[in-house]
Amino acid sequence: MHKMLKYVRNQIRQRIQWRLTIYFVLILIPLVLTGWFSNKRSQELLLSETTARTESAMHALMDNIELVLQNVEELSTMLSTDSEMNDALTYAKRKLEAEDVMELVKMKRKLADFLSIHPMFSQIAVYHDNSNSVISTIHGVLPIERADERIWLRQQLNGLGTGMMFIQPDEQIGAGKLFGQVFGADSLTVVRAMDIYNPNRDRNALIISLNMERLQQYIRSVTPSAQAELHLYTADGKWVAGTSQRPDSYQDYLARAEASDQVLIQTASPYYGWTLTLAQPKKELFAQSRQVEYYALFMIALSIVLALIMAYSIYKSIAAPMRMLAVGLRSIKSGKLHVRLKSTRQDEFGLVTELFNHMASQQQHLIHDHYEQSLRLANTELKLLQSQIHPHFLYNTLDSIYWMAKHSEAEDISEMVLHLSRFFRLSLSKGKDVLTVKECVEHLHAYIRIQQIRFMDLFRVEYDIDPRAEELPLVKLLVQPIVENAIIHGLEKSPSPDQEMLLNIAVRVKESEGGECLVISVNDTGTGMTEDRRERLQVELSAVLRQPTEHGVMAGGDTGAGYGLRNVAARMRLNYGPHAKIYIESIWREGTTVSIVLPLSELYSVTYQVS
Repeated sequence: MHKMLKYVRNQIRQRIQWRLTIYFVLILIPLVLTGWFSNKRSQELLLSETTARTESAMHALMDNIELVLQNVEELSTMLSTDSEMNDALTYAKRKLEAEDVMELVKMKRKLADFLSIHPMFSQIAVYHDNSNSVISTIHGVLPIERADERIWLRQQLNGLGTGMMFIQPDEQIGAGKLFGQVFGADSLTVVRAMDIYNPNRDRNALIISLNMERLQQYIRSVTPSAQAELHLYTADGKWVAGTSQRPDSYQDYLARAEASDQVLIQTASPYYGWTLTLAQPKKELFAQSRQVEYYALFMIALSIVLALIMAYSIYKSIAAPMRMLAVGLRSIKSGKLHVRLKSTRQDEFGLVTELFNHMASQQQHLIHDHYEQSLRLANTELKLLQSQIHPHFLYNTLDSIYWMAKHSEAEDISEMVLHLSRFFRLSLSKGKDVLTVKECVEHLHAYIRIQQIRFMDLFRVEYDIDPRAEELPLVKLLVQPIVENAIIHGLEKSPSPDQEMLLNIAVRVKESEGGECLVISVNDTGTGMTEDRRERLQVELSAVLRQPTEHGVMAGGDTGAGYGLRNVAARMRLNYGPHAKIYIESIWREGTTVSIVLPLSELYSVTYQVS
């Protein structure tokens, strides 16, 4: 995410097209906000008006339902206090005899007549506790055989007092049977005790089933659309009726409505506490405003497209020529002086392009003339140098000194002259600036052997050369300053001059993140250096590797160990590029290791010179 933001920020800074596009889009923001606000405000007004109308209809429906409940309460009170029915139930024995059955039949007819004039009831039944049976207007006499079912009903009656309760037919009672199976109810049922005002009453019960079809008609009459759901719940959360399938629970119904982006409208009965809940999809309410919303979105999209087209047109007419000019200037900066820009424009940009091409042509001519002049000067200096130093004369003279020392039995002098001759021969190397690693090691060994003779074999040398590295190209005299520092500043100044010192030179080809690299390490067991000195020298070398022209070897002043190493670092940077590295590891009074890392993938400055 951070990289993406950084990329976008860089593009905005570097490209005019991005800035122009952003400016035009910013101009469109007020238009977009105005359209969005207008659409949202219209939806809010539409929702408010629709909700108000629906709430008004639901209040009217709830008033009707409350009247129905009041009628149910009044009629059930009248039936439960009917003296003839209560007397018949009181005098009926546990085992019904003929005269008891006749009384119960009369009571059933009375209930049936009562039912015919009250359409809100679908069934009326009476539970007789002595005989454990139900006298129903539909099912006749139903025996209640299980004791747990009778016990459940008695417990409910004990808690009701003079009140009433509502029970759904699928509610479990007793040991698990449904209420409707036991008492023959097929809809929401009102249960209350018989002879409610008699404190010594028997545990008889009045059971009235409501006409759900009639109640459903009332509810459907206020449903605003086919997609809307309207459900009626009792005060204790029991579902009574609705326009769709019965939800699992009241809370599940509310959660499902909120999850599906529906409008919820609720109305509660002030006396009975019943709740009427309507859930209607918002897309139905906002259907009328969709056309206006689509038109606003179309206008916004059209404005954005026009803004992008305008930004691109301005970019093509202004920014594109500037970008082409910038590309041309970068090419000139990188040394591609043959670059010319094509333009057919007659305005200011055409004039600037023409001036750029003229400037590039003049620059190319000037550099070409300067290069030829420098080349002629270099050839002249080379011929002068060749005239001053004649390699054959030097080799023959050293060879004569060698044989004279040999005849005089001066072995040390003869060997030193021999190695000096080899050293000069490899140093000159027919004018080549680059040798193979194998040739560089031979040249280095000649120098080290001269130093060993000079210091009377104060130290010995070990070589560890990777066979894969022997034929790789290496800039001449790149390692010799490091070895010279190790001998003069390390081994010669060792705190233990009587102990034999060791100089180890290792050359390896290793894998790195950028590919293979050549690693050359020079290790000595000399005096070493302090950590402060090592860190300061490492910082100086790193600066030279970054910019050798600013941090390279100065003309005078610093002539210590750092001078030679900075010289090496400058040559590494110029010949092997910015990925070349140099590392120093040192322990005071124990020794120093200097390692140089040369990337094999970037030998662009040296490989072509190896013969």
